[in-house]
Amino acid sequence: MSVESLNDRLAEAARYAVLNRLMPVLRHDMSGAMQPVRMLLMVLEKRLQAADPDLQTIAKNVMSISTLSKQASVNCLDALGWIASSQDTRVSLHSGVDEIAALLSMELSCHALTLVNGIEDEAVSAPQTFLRCVFVGALLAFCDQYVQGGILHVTFKPVTTDSDPNGHLHLMMVTDVAVRSNGLPDRVGKYRLIDWADVQAMAESCGVQIARGNRWMTVGLPTP
Repeated sequence: MSVESLNDRLAEAARYAVLNRLMPVLRHDMSGAMQPVRMLLMVLEKRLQAADPDLQTIAKNVMSISTLSKQASVNCLDALGWIASSQDTRVSLHSGVDEIAALLSMELSCHALTLVNGIEDEAVSAPQTFLRCVFVGALLAFCDQYVQGGILHVTFKPVTTDSDPNGHLHLMMVTDVAVRSNGLPDRVGKYRLIDWADVQAMAESCGVQIARGNRWMTVGLPTP
């Protein structure tokens, strides 16, 4: 097997590990999107069983169910998009970080991590696939590789050099934390931990490089 083929497989395995960690949250979001529809259907069923149904109210309920169903479909498709994102879709870096922070809010909270989005320029964009694998992987690696968390700042630094024309994301933990030792388990429940090698493999598959130090990481952004 060639080195390039091996690197592709490592990146694929890392993306699967990240997606596997996200699946419980995505399932919860999809279930939550359908909950208002289910509740209104129960109300409608009771009103239809009444001795003298209020047809005007029932008609309004039917219209509401139609509206909620359309919104639920949009939300479910958005959740499924995490599994098969379009390679060409670019999103605002600021909004993309906010979306991911919301999705991982429980995971971050469990690790006592508070994410601060310091990206202010909405015009800066990045491929959605990059954010949903490399950036998510980096956040999970911060969660998994430290015993206790702190404040995790995310900022963007434009770079004008030929080797890095698009700038990079900078992730930094500002609270002194203890790094996990080799003696601790390598998985949480049935999910394996995400390590820095996973982030590196996914970054290389997106054509960018990462740099890492004590409680910080920079990730290059793919060129448009």
